[in-house]
Amino acid sequence: MRKIGAILGLLFLTAMLNPVAASGSKGDADYWHPYPGNVIPGDIVIGHNPNSDPFIPGYWTHTGMIAYFDYSANDWVVVEAWDDPSAVRLVYLSDFLRRYDTVAVLRVATSDYVRQNAVYFALQQLGKPYDWGWWTKEVYGDSYYCSELVWAAYIAAGGPDIDANPGWTWTYLNGVAPQEVYDDSDTYVVYYHSD
Repeated sequence: MRKIGAILGLLFLTAMLNPVAASGSKGDADYWHPYPGNVIPGDIVIGHNPNSDPFIPGYWTHTGMIAYFDYSANDWVVVEAWDDPSAVRLVYLSDFLRRYDTVAVLRVATSDYVRQNAVYFALQQLGKPYDWGWWTKEVYGDSYYCSELVWAAYIAAGGPDIDANPGWTWTYLNGVAPQEVYDDSDTYVVYYHSD
């Protein structure tokens, strides 16, 4: 057990010491939100972009997970699954916030230990491709979409199932949408802002 803890600690330390090349906004969106001051590693940042409304069921269109604070950039780092060749990537929270007209930060009702292990799991998925199979979900997959990644991270960490509709539904099929993460009883809002 100590060996696993040491390996996870080394992965986390390595990620914290390597600055992130921040990704910018997708498209022309450049919204402004006050910077949330009460986030912790393992929190889920969630956004709404009206351009994605026709494709993603529910109001919320994207999720990511707060991973760690980058002191050299004075910004939190978010791990997210994004629709590009190396989909699971790191971005700065300030860049994440600029992409969405409405943003929220959710905290999962669990222990700090589970939250930290969820972050470790998400960081281990860096570089994996994007999963276009939104109608399904898999904890230990070869690819991830945004809400699948944060959901899988908490399942793998032994935390709660943050899919509000864990079974098959007509709206979400057998996937996990950002709206379901927001609606789940194991998540609660610690920050919310809408332009």
